[in-house]
Amino acid sequence: MHRAHSENNKQTQKEIMVKIAQIKEMNKDFLSIIGKLENTPRDKLVELDYSEKCEKQAPWLKKSLKIKNDNGEIIQESEDQNLIKKLLVNIDSSPKKRNQLIKQFLKQNSVIEKADRDIVIKSYENLSNDKLEKEILNIMEIFGK
Repeated sequence: MHRAHSENNKQTQKEIMVKIAQIKEMNKDFLSIIGKLENTPRDKLVELDYSEKCEKQAPWLKKSLKIKNDNGEIIQESEDQNLIKKLLVNIDSSPKKRNQLIKQFLKQNSVIEKADRDIVIKSYENLSNDKLEKEILNIMEIFGK
């Protein structure tokens, strides 16, 4: 009897090993993907989750307009920053159209009502380009589309 029990164990072990091999084969892509996953720290996951929720609830909040490398050099700017730079170049090339260009920019890129937009444009008339850039950045952070 002892011998029959031992052979049953061996047969059961073989069946289990065959099943394990089948499972591994069926899930080899899954296992390779899991092996490549990086261990993301909990703080980073919480930050990503929080950022995603903030962006959904308050899309006008943006983390940063400029991303800098370790040397302090700007390596990436936001779309708003690029649009504002284009606006400033257009204003420099056509100073007489300054208010018209600002009006068009704000109409296309913000949710400011027409009456408020006219007041904002009037307040921007005599600003230097540096101050104008800062003011428009502020407006875009608050009222950007």
